[in-house]
Amino acid sequence: MASGLETNVTEMWEKFRELTGYEMDKAIKKGLKKAATTIKKKTVENARAGIKTYNNDPDNEYTQADSILDAPRVSKIQDWYDEDSVSIKVHVMGPIHGKSQGYRFRFLEKGTKEREVRTQKGKSLKTPRKIGAISPRWYFRDAKDSVDAEIIFIEAIDEAIEKINSNS
Repeated sequence: MASGLETNVTEMWEKFRELTGYEMDKAIKKGLKKAATTIKKKTVENARAGIKTYNNDPDNEYTQADSILDAPRVSKIQDWYDEDSVSIKVHVMGPIHGKSQGYRFRFLEKGTKEREVRTQKGKSLKTPRKIGAISPRWYFRDAKDSVDAEIIFIEAIDEAIEKINSNS
């Protein structure tokens, strides 16, 4: 099942030629940011629907400000001037600070292997006790699959071009 994308290339090229380099860079960056933010929002929406409780640690001082739903992140736009390319990263690795709840999201996304406990209360067990595995939930992967970032990117660029052309 393939999805197609049709556009009038000549018309888009003429609009691009009319723009200055700065305005074109601004339009491209705006389109990238909009597509990345849409993927992030869809990931949070999927997680809200799938996670029963995501703020259940009353002793954590970051509980009110930082929950597991803060794990999806959008990085800053990175310019590669030598290659004339621009990139942005969307990930679910969570915030950096140590008391964050967002680190748990990565285990829900990809799952874990079968785990076992070898000690209990400081004593070794003769046979390890199996404590199970987390099955993958794929909130981020499903969000990437459901959001067509190319269309969002092209629409944002077209919107910026129309705005710039109307001001001229």
